[in-house]
Amino acid sequence: MRYIAKPSICNNKGMKEFATALEAVVYLNEQLSAKEGDEERYDYVFVTPKTSPKQLKKSVEDYMNIGKLIEVN
Repeated sequence: MRYIAKPSICNNKGMKEFATALEAVVYLNEQLSAKEGDEERYDYVFVTPKTSPKQLKKSVEDYMNIGKLIEVN
C-alpha cells in the first residue's frame, strides 16, 4: 500500500507519497497543526489526530474522510 498525503484540497501544493500510513499521518500533522499564535488569532484551530499505534487506523480514516489522505494499491 502507498499513501498520498494532500495537505491542500484546492491544489497539489505539498502533496507527497509515502510507503506507510504512519509517515503520511505524521507529515499531515506537521503541515496542518496550529502554528504558534494561531490560538489567539482564530476562533478555532485544527486538532491533529493521534499517531499512536492503537489510534493510527482511526487517524487514517479521519484524514481520508476529509480528503487529505488517499490510499493507493
